[in-house]
Amino acid sequence: MRRATVTALAGVVLVLTLAGCADDQPGDQNPGAGYTNNVSDLLVKIPALQSDPCRGAQGQQDYGNCGRYVTEVANTVAALQADVPNQADAINALAASVRTYQSMACDTIPGKPSAAQRTDCPAALTSIGRDLDVIAKALASSPSSP
Repeated sequence: MRRATVTALAGVVLVLTLAGCADDQPGDQNPGAGYTNNVSDLLVKIPALQSDPCRGAQGQQDYGNCGRYVTEVANTVAALQADVPNQADAINALAASVRTYQSMACDTIPGKPSAAQRTDCPAALTSIGRDLDVIAKALASSPSSP
């Protein structure tokens, strides 16, 4: 009887193990469009970006650790262009600030930062924050805001 129980238990473990190796698992496929480029998504995303520590003293002193924040901002630019076209100047300024940060390699500084990096990287983060604030105000007053 004990041998039958052990064999049955081994069979259950084998089935569960093989099921874990199947190509399609529940939840693996996202039938949706992912980021949906609509104002309601931006009304969540922009305030989250505004509260990031890279907007404050951390960004000014330890700007090399703000690459993820800047990438998140960069990933939001297309949605902003699609949903807040009346803020093209602020969105273009935001994209330019992101490009400045990224082109200066602010998040991959090997060793000591250059004089330009010490000046331009914090300035780019400050510009990103300022532009996000302008865009946040526009979104809050948007007629499609809830």
